[in-house]
Amino acid sequence: MDGTGVAGEVVTAGTALAGLILIYIGSLVTAYGGYAATEQKSVKLRFLGRAWVSFVGFFLALLAAGLGVLGKWIASPCTGNVSVWVLLLAFGWAIFATVQAIREIK
Repeated sequence: MDGTGVAGEVVTAGTALAGLILIYIGSLVTAYGGYAATEQKSVKLRFLGRAWVSFVGFFLALLAAGLGVLGKWIASPCTGNVSVWVLLLAFGWAIFATVQAIREIK
């Protein structure tokens, strides 16, 4: 199967992963907002770090989806193949972000 054939699946998987990451970022914002204003200063860097690491995965997932759409649109197997590799990178980044969050639990 060439890259054009899987580009539609990449779009679906990329947008699904981006949605899950966006939900996680929303939960981070909610948890941060749950702290009193005086306590927020002490936890701000930790929450910002988690949010930015998650944002990279969100961006990669949307990039993969966008490349998948482009690959289908212009019928480019090369662009479709690149979208698969970017999606794999996004999944890897999501695993990395998850492991980092677990490591912060004390």
